[in-house]
Amino acid sequence: MYNDARADPDIFYNEDDGYYYLTGSTYEVKSTDSTNNQKDSYRSIGLKRAKTINGLKDAEEHIIIKPENGTPGHEDQYPNSFYGWSAFIWAQEFHKINGKWWIVAGFHKGASSANGGWCNNTILIPYTGDEQSIKDGGFLEAENWGEPTVLEGAAFDVTYFEREENGKAQGYWLFPKSAGLYLAKAKMGDGVTPLVDGSLEHIYQVSQQFEYGKYAPTPEDNSEGSDQAIVEAPFMFEHGDYVYIAYAGATVDKYYNTNVMRAAKNADLQDLSSWTTADFPSFDTNDTYTGAYGADEASYERKQAGPGHISLAHDEAGNIVMAYHARPYPEIHSGSAAGGLFDQDRNTWVKAVNVRANGMLDMSLTKDQEVAPANRTVTITVTVGEPDTPVEPSITGIRVKSEPTKTKYTVGEQFSADGLVIEATMSDGTVKTLDAADYTVGDVDMSAVGTKTVTVTLKANDQLTTSFVVTVSAKTEPGKPGSGDGSGDGAGSDNGNAGTGADSGLPSSGAAVLGLGGAVVVLAVAGISLTIWRKRRA
Repeated sequence: MYNDARADPDIFYNEDDGYYYLTGSTYEVKSTDSTNNQKDSYRSIGLKRAKTINGLKDAEEHIIIKPENGTPGHEDQYPNSFYGWSAFIWAQEFHKINGKWWIVAGFHKGASSANGGWCNNTILIPYTGDEQSIKDGGFLEAENWGEPTVLEGAAFDVTYFEREENGKAQGYWLFPKSAGLYLAKAKMGDGVTPLVDGSLEHIYQVSQQFEYGKYAPTPEDNSEGSDQAIVEAPFMFEHGDYVYIAYAGATVDKYYNTNVMRAAKNADLQDLSSWTTADFPSFDTNDTYTGAYGADEASYERKQAGPGHISLAHDEAGNIVMAYHARPYPEIHSGSAAGGLFDQDRNTWVKAVNVRANGMLDMSLTKDQEVAPANRTVTITVTVGEPDTPVEPSITGIRVKSEPTKTKYTVGEQFSADGLVIEATMSDGTVKTLDAADYTVGDVDMSAVGTKTVTVTLKANDQLTTSFVVTVSAKTEPGKPGSGDGSGDGAGSDNGNAGTGADSGLPSSGAAVLGLGGAVVVLAVAGISLTIWRKRRA
């Protein structure tokens, strides 16, 4: 059991603070107490908060609205009501709509009285704190809930659903009325109060035997007979390819049960023909009275009757979880109020919901059916080995990045690879420059004129090669003195280059001849000058 003496549970996740919450219609006494009367019923709103769904079971409940204590901060104006509203308070739900959180609940209009009053309106109570206050746990503070607005359509058990349509959020209000279900669109827009927008469309009407109380299939102690037809407590939920409506049928005693309708997730939800339903209850006393769902409970809590008024949420792993209320079986109270609205032994339980191959929700699997006890403990062997040695990339190709400094030679010169740079392409796509020790440079024939291809080979893999070209030209030959025509065999002087002969004769160049002629002229001029000087002395 998750919540003692709490009916009509609403379990939800708040994405603004990362917490799960649980609430329900409140009784002021414990489920096992002997009293069962109106004065202890439906007089406040309590709320639990925890990081996980499992944590909600033992979380502290905070009473955030209690009309008989007055309105927080406005006690002078509303000393015994919540902004003029009071008990009974039924089936509150919490929804974020148009960027704001709201409590959606059935209330009685007027001041509190000893025995309460029947719900006659559904109201929207806004959260007035800021985003930071939500993270700080502000949902649990009474002063953060503001003045209500009436939502026309039904007096209680109203729920809200939202999906994306044409790229925008579209909300829907689902109302139970006259043993039927009616769906209306909500007014949307940032900061807009989400009242009904348009007409209420009829999408379901009571039609099945199990929706008629005593006609419902229950254990053999059932007293057959006619009873009132009831369709109430709807909840809309999307999962996978479908939108689901779970609703309760029959009276709130052991005959209470849960059924499910569904429509394709892109269907017109306001069209009755979009919806299909099963011919049997999805969850009823036949499923719960043996204690199959209370296997972890003790004493009277194990066996339950009348499971209904559910809400659905996704847990931390994305699984569907259902919160529902049910009574102990057999009934622990006696008298005319036993098993009725004012018997406080309707408690909240939580269980898993499965999805069948056809997409229908299955609420009736027990823990043993979901996972056999023998399969609940799994042994895993983990082997820890040495860390993997990083794989060094290998060379997949080489190329000449820079040719040698000298690539033109004459016959007989010595080849030099100075300045040669070889680059390697690696298997991981990178490149690197190789050291000279990583490759060999092929031999070059320098004795003959021609264009020479020089091959470079990777030492580690002689299949990887690259090449470059050098040019070898003929050596230039010097001339010889000869017959006076400039030809000769090179036995004389070689224009400044070292000669090979021993001839000491005059050079044949024009510069040398000019030098000799110039000397003769100088001497002649000197002789003339000397003769003139001598004459002047005479």
